[in-house]
Amino acid sequence: MDIRTFISNYQEAFGERAELPIAFWYSDQAEAPAEKVNGCLFKCMKQVRAGKIVSLNSETITCGGGKLYTGFTDMPERVPGFVSLKEKYKKTPEMVVDFIKETQIPRTDKAYLHFARIDRISSFEMVEGIFFLGTPDMLSGLATWAYFDNNASDAVATPFGSGCCSIITQAVIENKKQGRRTFLGFFDPSVRPYFETNVLSFTIPMSRFKEMYHTMRDSCLFGTHAWGKIKERIESAQMVGTPVKPSPISFSILPDILLREVRIEDAAAIYHAIDTHRDYLKTWLPFVDNLHSVADEENFLKSVLSAPAERYEPVFGIWNDRNEICGLIGFHFSDFDNHRTEIGYWLLPEYQHRGIVTTGVRKLCQWAVEEKGMKRIQIRCATGNAASNGIPIRLGFLREGTERAGELLASGEYADIHVYSILKEEVLTELNSHNKQEYPPMHTTEHIINQTMIRLFNCGRSVSAHIERKKSKLDYRLTACPTEEEVKQLEEAVNEVIAQHLPVTTEFISQEEAQGRFDLQRLPEDASETVRVVKVGDYDECLCIGTHVANTSEIETFKLISHDWDEENKRWRMRFKLV
Repeated sequence: MDIRTFISNYQEAFGERAELPIAFWYSDQAEAPAEKVNGCLFKCMKQVRAGKIVSLNSETITCGGGKLYTGFTDMPERVPGFVSLKEKYKKTPEMVVDFIKETQIPRTDKAYLHFARIDRISSFEMVEGIFFLGTPDMLSGLATWAYFDNNASDAVATPFGSGCCSIITQAVIENKKQGRRTFLGFFDPSVRPYFETNVLSFTIPMSRFKEMYHTMRDSCLFGTHAWGKIKERIESAQMVGTPVKPSPISFSILPDILLREVRIEDAAAIYHAIDTHRDYLKTWLPFVDNLHSVADEENFLKSVLSAPAERYEPVFGIWNDRNEICGLIGFHFSDFDNHRTEIGYWLLPEYQHRGIVTTGVRKLCQWAVEEKGMKRIQIRCATGNAASNGIPIRLGFLREGTERAGELLASGEYADIHVYSILKEEVLTELNSHNKQEYPPMHTTEHIINQTMIRLFNCGRSVSAHIERKKSKLDYRLTACPTEEEVKQLEEAVNEVIAQHLPVTTEFISQEEAQGRFDLQRLPEDASETVRVVKVGDYDECLCIGTHVANTSEIETFKLISHDWDEENKRWRMRFKLV
């Protein structure tokens, strides 16, 4: 089950502005600082709905019923009398005792209960259940979806209980027996003040959600006239309700990597990423030593997001497919009057050597000139930061010069800064000519094939290449056409290398250092003095600016699908794919 897919389907069914559901789960580790909630534990839902992760435990839940229904304690002595005599939800305290006994509330052996909007979690794996906050129109869709493949009379149940009982307790019970019930809740008058007048809860335990996830698009929520009319009314109500900020700009740059505009609620994730890699990042990023708390990161994001629209410089989080932050990339030091801007970036070490920042900068350059009318885009890199310098070099930026003592580093030393630039017309021609997303597994396989051809046939690397995701082709100069036995040997040898799970790494060296090690005649005339070397373990190394996998374990099986021989030109062409 993929969270992004579900969110996309949910918003398609209930409207782009539909409030996302909330997930809850137990664990022994706090996901966020556990803060005391006085009274009903659902007081904290305002924070959760805004995007914050909330962690609760037996100490921070002050409501006796809340402690009970979340499974942290046995029934406190005062609960029966309070529910009956004070709240008057049951006629006698004895009825309360009987109800709790019949319910058989499970005790948890975990230390924390967490709540988070589903776009704030990376997986459904640990989730106990999810609940929606829905209006009558939304609830009609959710309930009908629940009945789609379930004829049971209690497919949608409304058992008596507090707000936490109707959500947490019932979900836990249902999961333990792998049940198929869903629950309509928030009828408890004690919980109603913390939610809108027209909202109830709809809870789907994970035992049932695993089924419903796959039935959603087959249900009435998609492609039916009746639901279409309801959806129009839902969307109309959303438009006249509380204003909602425009959806953040996002770009998919690799199959598992997304750029998305930062939001205030991202502060904790960004701070954690920086704090856990502080020693690595502070070498070239002076601001790291001045970042001491989540509040510091929040202040930075507020300064970015509070800028007027005409002066707004977007900053993008780099997110993986588990909704984890990998780095930041964005614009700063913009001169809007003269249509100039600068791009800055940082990336955690475990995500490097995959072309993530290169692809991200290319995407942002195109966006800046096409959407914002920028004439000039600049990148500044410390002269000693070879990895950072490699980005503009690969993308065809012009190195204009060097700022002497251009930046004070955390070490107390001043760094000289290389200044690179690219102009609008160069972006539209040079970058767009290379805007087809390279497929790292296929491109890395090309390297392995080249080295294997050298070893088997004593030839050079390919003289022509056309690398695509589905299938690719390579041309080689040979003295004779390979035999079928040799072709089979080639295929087996390439797959043997792939199966070794070799690391794929990069380094940056000068052209002078590359002399005698590589064929520099293959470099373009305007190539930078700094070149990039890509290594596949100890098997192959070559000069390359493309994107690659981090390890050959990410490559599927190599399959040579056809080949032909040009006798006149002594050229052998092979076609291959990954299966």
